Amino acid sequence: MSFIAEITPRNMARFLDEILEIETASFPSPWDPRIFENEAARPDSVLWGLLAGTRVGGYICFRLGPQEIHLMNLAVHPRRRRRGHATTLLKTMIDKGLSCGVRRAWLEVRPSNATAKALYEKAGFKVSGRIHRYYTDTREDAVVMSRILSPSVPGAFRNGAPSESPAFL
Repeated sequence: MSFIAEITPRNMARFLDEILEIETASFPSPWDPRIFENEAARPDSVLWGLLAGTRVGGYICFRLGPQEIHLMNLAVHPRRRRRGHATTLLKTMIDKGLSCGVRRAWLEVRPSNATAKALYEKAGFKVSGRIHRYYTDTREDAVVMSRILSPSVPGAFRNGAPSESPAFL
């Protein structure tokens, strides 16, 4: 069984090495540890780890504003991919936004990351823009994707995706 743990400055030391392992395996330009520490300390930022047993199997970081969610980072350990963990994290983020009355979620993704784009499309996100040369490591553009947050948005999380949020620690 998987659990979601909120990662805060108080418990960051417990999770940071595992998060960095996933981050390094997942992205060509991984976040510096200080970015995770800063995000965990921000009052408008949420950092959750999906615990598979006692280890972090994936994580999500997003900023929660009064009107919108900005998905900052989402990754799953390579050995735990294709098991619905990213979908669970994304759905839990959307549920949090809905419970807070947020109306919109958005994110940036590399055009070359077909797997992530497919996940976001499955979750009801649509392409809403492009940022020229957004990624400094490769000068690659970013595709901006967004969706309206409403329990009645058609197509979001259908076809066997989780219907309930996982337990929280």
